[in-house]
Amino acid sequence: MSTALSPKGSASPRRYQLPFSSLRQNSPYVGALKTRSPSLGGPGNRPGPPDFSIPADSGVGLKARRMSANVPDDFIVNTCDLSDEFTTASKVPGRRGREIAKGSTATVKIVYRKDSSKDVQYAVKEFRKCGSQEDQLEYKKKVKSEFSIANSLHHPNIVKTVRLCSYRGRWNHVMEYCSYGDLFSLVQRNYLQREDNMCLFKQLLQGVSYLHRNGIAHRDIKLENLLLSGEGHLKITDFGVSEVFSGLHPGLSAAGGQCGKEMGEVRRCPPGICGSLPYIAPEVLAKKGEYDPRPLDVWSCAIVCLALCFRGTPWELADPKDLNYAKFLRGWDIFIEAKPDGIVTNMEYPSCGSMFHALHKESLRRLLLQMLHPDPDRRISIHEAVKDRFVKGIDCCCPDFNDFLTVTHVDAAGKNSCRLAGKMVVHKMHNHTPP
Repeated sequence: MSTALSPKGSASPRRYQLPFSSLRQNSPYVGALKTRSPSLGGPGNRPGPPDFSIPADSGVGLKARRMSANVPDDFIVNTCDLSDEFTTASKVPGRRGREIAKGSTATVKIVYRKDSSKDVQYAVKEFRKCGSQEDQLEYKKKVKSEFSIANSLHHPNIVKTVRLCSYRGRWNHVMEYCSYGDLFSLVQRNYLQREDNMCLFKQLLQGVSYLHRNGIAHRDIKLENLLLSGEGHLKITDFGVSEVFSGLHPGLSAAGGQCGKEMGEVRRCPPGICGSLPYIAPEVLAKKGEYDPRPLDVWSCAIVCLALCFRGTPWELADPKDLNYAKFLRGWDIFIEAKPDGIVTNMEYPSCGSMFHALHKESLRRLLLQMLHPDPDRRISIHEAVKDRFVKGIDCCCPDFNDFLTVTHVDAAGKNSCRLAGKMVVHKMHNHTPP
């Protein structure tokens, strides 16, 4: 049975052992060059013990992406040569900047805007070249689709996209730089405390709720795709397998580069696995038919919360063949046998193992079980999760998108000062950044 690992790899000094996958012992610190674990993978090339991330089979990610939305052959995307607007700190001609991350489909480096202060850094995601067996037009559509989706999003918990550029035959996606790296590294090094975990969990829910309100599902929510900005705010990144499940694709001219236009029916995704195995919902792994991508994101958010709390994922994959997941399912089977509607309430919820009982709040346990309902039709929505009493009670240092529409200052001498003061939002100040 796995235990959580301390930063040096020793067993965590808890009085109980929890059946969850532990973190890798040897990974670099935040800020150092890091090879990001790619999405999806097969057990054949797993590096040994259970882990957060399972190495990917070749061809997973941008190459394997299938777009269900009807998109044109040529997106209306304004592009430029990277060297026309951005530069690096290197004095060596042709040097492309400090590399901060590397995956199977892209490399991330640091750049600056030309003729501006180098105090402001940007991250540039350099995509791999189009493969010899790939259709170049289809590859170009995938790159521009990812950029169009990311560029249409404007929320404090989503990485801001700046520019789509080309350089020496490669596409480059320029975005805001999050100096403290991803949550995988922070969790692995045991920097975060309970207060941090809950605040970051709430920020994640806020960001995903914004996505779903605008017809976009991320489909690859995991610690590696959640960054921490210099202000300590969580930022969702990497929209390489995201899906426009409702409304116009932001890349269409009729959408004007905006998300959430002409929202209507929900388009389901074709069978197929995308994402990282420990975070994927069971209905997606089953590959038995089309699926609604929204419950997948809800499931993944709950797994992220457990990973934050216990520094490990509860199972390697949501399949009955996984012993830890099978134990989780038995709890649900017993619960549904006694309560056929399967609805979790304040008084009634399944008993799904020691890990859930170890959560510090019963209300958090109930919420996560609602988010991890094995039946996606009975799983709560991300909007219901955001409105949950436990979530609303979490002190959060990052304002939600809707908070920008509220009152920010009040004239005490004004006629309606008391009424306006009641609408003001007060935010807790946290310091999630590592020492």
